[in-house]
Amino acid sequence: MLTRPKFGWSDFSLEGTSVYGLSYLDDIGVEWVEQAIHGLETLNPFCVHGSLEPGRMLCVVSYWNCYIFYEHEGSGPVKENKDKVFEYLSHTSMIDFCRYLYDDISENLEEWASFVDYDQKDMEEKRKRLEERLTRLKELIAEKAECFGPNRWFS
Repeated sequence: MLTRPKFGWSDFSLEGTSVYGLSYLDDIGVEWVEQAIHGLETLNPFCVHGSLEPGRMLCVVSYWNCYIFYEHEGSGPVKENKDKVFEYLSHTSMIDFCRYLYDDISENLEEWASFVDYDQKDMEEKRKRLEERLTRLKELIAEKAECFGPNRWFS
């Protein structure tokens, strides 16, 4: 889902969608993990985003699908700029999105901890915080998996 960060960039893609080159303007590792934690804690859809330079990508993670919106740089209200907003659908459930996110961030923890850390003064502290959040995400994935299984709570 997320490639290993390199030179301030990481590619993001889900099944059935394009590849989006996300830049260092957003702290993807920390921000996305926090959103995923909130989504699983509340069992409510959540949104992650990233800057593409130019443009923006928004990914709404719902129960059974992810909805990706791409906006060209400088696009205004959708009603006026329908040709500058693109929508994609991926049949990736919330629990699968969170699993992919956990795996991708955990696998490259050092790179994600330093992704937006320009002066590297607090990198160790940031790495530790990210590690703690990943631990919480892993716990929630195990705890909430049954909500997305055959005996799920919602349909």
